[in-house]
Amino acid sequence: MNEKHAGNNISSDGLLDFLTELGKALTASGISVVDITAILERIADAYGEEAEILIFPTMILIKIGEHESAPLNAANQKPGILPLNQVSEIYDLVYKVEKAQISPKEAKKCLRQILAEKHCFGPVGILIGYILFSIGIGMLLQPTPEQLIVSGFLGAIIGILLILSRGRNRFMLILPVIAAFIVSTIFLWSLKAGLIAGSVTMLLPALAYFLPGATLTTGMFELAYGEIISGSSRVIYGTAILLLILFGVLIGIQITGFQEPKFFVTNTANALGWWAPYLGVFMFTIGMYLFMSIKNKDLPWVLLIVYVAFFGQIIGNHLLGSLFGAFLGSLLMAISGTIVERQEHRTPSFISIMPAFWILVPGALSFLSLATLFNQNYLTALNYSVDVAMTIVAISLGLLIGAVATEPIKGKIIKNS
Repeated sequence: MNEKHAGNNISSDGLLDFLTELGKALTASGISVVDITAILERIADAYGEEAEILIFPTMILIKIGEHESAPLNAANQKPGILPLNQVSEIYDLVYKVEKAQISPKEAKKCLRQILAEKHCFGPVGILIGYILFSIGIGMLLQPTPEQLIVSGFLGAIIGILLILSRGRNRFMLILPVIAAFIVSTIFLWSLKAGLIAGSVTMLLPALAYFLPGATLTTGMFELAYGEIISGSSRVIYGTAILLLILFGVLIGIQITGFQEPKFFVTNTANALGWWAPYLGVFMFTIGMYLFMSIKNKDLPWVLLIVYVAFFGQIIGNHLLGSLFGAFLGSLLMAISGTIVERQEHRTPSFISIMPAFWILVPGALSFLSLATLFNQNYLTALNYSVDVAMTIVAISLGLLIGAVATEPIKGKIIKNS
């Protein structure tokens, strides 16, 4: 029997059911199947059992001894993830069961209690948080007063839609299309009426939450790790979400009758000053804190890792260009996130690095590439598409090298848990 298990005398009864429900919760959080498999294997080992685990983004199958779980629908595919306060507490539970401190049956009850918890800040927090989130992204993409006003206004509309859609899973499936249609129609009507002037770049901050940059990057990471089916399905799903968002924008164009070619010309002008992107990162993170329900103890570390990724990207851009910037930002956030996880009051690396995916903008680039393609600007679309693919590869490579480089540190985390 496993020595760790022999010393604590805690029964492994109910382990299969607990691992199945935990795997489902971790999958719904958006964690890669590579990490989920490793977590579940460590837990099974802690209770003196050997598990065979098969996980896809939409299915879980676990076998312990002669007992095998029925194939389980892991998570309904929909935009977004679990509130991050729940994810943080799930990891706290994981740290306990990796040491077999409680029985699997008790752990299962704790998991269900965690998943029943509410959003920390409620509807008001979601609305204010999304407005700040949108303005922060706007200050990164195009720091102009007009961009910030549009980002805040359209962000408030998306925030209201997200509040109204809570608990309505079927509606959430079509929410990216509806959100893209509503905000693009309002924005394009304002352009046509001469109330504002701008381009497709102004739409990106409000729609940033739906852009599947993290999904595409995780999929590429899983492909690089040898998880062919999971990686491919995430990449396909992310591409489908992009097409749905673009479809909503194109319907808005047809309804408003807006035919100005300059709409598809991106603009990254900075009319506020050099400081704007740095403030934008802070506003973005505070928005994420409110909108994604980040726990107070995790906020300082999330803010730190977001700035690490941001400065890493800036340094890389300055040294060798944008691709190296994406790689360096990804590498530094992966390493620093794991180091933070070692601390006594640790924040899981998944929570600390997840917001930084929006800073590295693979989702925004993907949307722009498709937008220019549908405008029949094929050369520009091809350039954007190549940038998208290489940026996602660069970020994934940074995550992969970071995971390999920090493997000894993760081993210490497990031993000291």
